[in-house]
Amino acid sequence: MQINVYDNLASPELFEAARAWLLAQSPVFGWRAHAQAPGTFWHRNFVLPGTHQHHYDHGAWNSELSYEAFLKNSGPLAEVAEIVRREHFGNVALTRVWANYQTFGDESAFHRDFPVQYSKTARTAVWYPVMRWERDWGGDFVTLDETGEVNACALIKPNRLVVFNGTKTHAARPISRYCNELRIAVSFGCEVDHD
Repeated sequence: MQINVYDNLASPELFEAARAWLLAQSPVFGWRAHAQAPGTFWHRNFVLPGTHQHHYDHGAWNSELSYEAFLKNSGPLAEVAEIVRREHFGNVALTRVWANYQTFGDESAFHRDFPVQYSKTARTAVWYPVMRWERDWGGDFVTLDETGEVNACALIKPNRLVVFNGTKTHAARPISRYCNELRIAVSFGCEVDHD
């Protein structure tokens, strides 16, 4: 699977409600795409129970950040997660849900969401709850092939979902200084198939 792009994931009402919920959260500044990444950005984990290997250090894992707790406490974003899970994850419970908040000057280095040993089962879906986005603002989603060359790319659009193998190397490209919007990307992931 390269990448698959789906537009209009949520209804307009759910889109607005989930966006408002995300903007009311308290992200953590200084997050890096990987430990040696040169740039940082705002980030928030919602599901990260530490049940599988991630690139995070153990201090970021929290057994209370389970998918079940997320569904109980996260309102409209939980509704979006359930749509993603049913339509793109084969009803497998998600093992990670997180959000990145970026503006001009925040960069995300190339990285993998899950270790390569999960290459047959890992999946990530990235959703863009942005009000508007001009293509000249950058921030595009890019994946690399095994030789390090770009092999797939998707532009940001409001309410767009991008689904791909979570072990593929990928990044959000830099955002233009002319961009005056917040680039919000919510990722839903699972590294193993429980069937």
